Amino acid sequence: MDSRTDRCLVLDSSVIIALAEANATDVLAALDAEIIVPRAVYEEVVVRGRGRPGSRELEDLAGRGKVRVLEPRDRALVEALHDPLGMGESEAIALAVERGCTVVLDDRIARLKAKSMGLRVTGTIGLLRLAYDKGLLGKDRLVQALRDLRDRGFRIPDEIIDEVLKKLK
Repeated sequence: MDSRTDRCLVLDSSVIIALAEANATDVLAALDAEIIVPRAVYEEVVVRGRGRPGSRELEDLAGRGKVRVLEPRDRALVEALHDPLGMGESEAIALAVERGCTVVLDDRIARLKAKSMGLRVTGTIGLLRLAYDKGLLGKDRLVQALRDLRDRGFRIPDEIIDEVLKKLK
């Protein structure tokens, strides 16, 4: 990520849920970046997802002002993106466009759409790697987080984990 866009990150629900399942939501509060969650993502994770992974963590982060919950102004863009994307992904992409942020998505179709719009895109693994690069996660904790994600159904082939480990400083 470059210095302009990694100062502002817009997260989709899958990222928050994955970080919660890997016990790594604390990195969001520690990153030297503005962390934004679209209103639709907050509703999905905290309101409709009450009691599920990520709900308590996102509510706490937002309550402490570590995560900003925003709605995109360009509703026409959100609606145009909503087919075939989910509302959270659509709002995340729209907010990233409006604010010049990196969008953090795991869904392949959403990532392709965001890239086709010229946005910087990363995912949960990229965010964990950023936290490692900034000294917020040690190597052992990064490896454990990746394994925890895989054990909980997050599709991470061994080759990806090996590739991430090879690139570590």
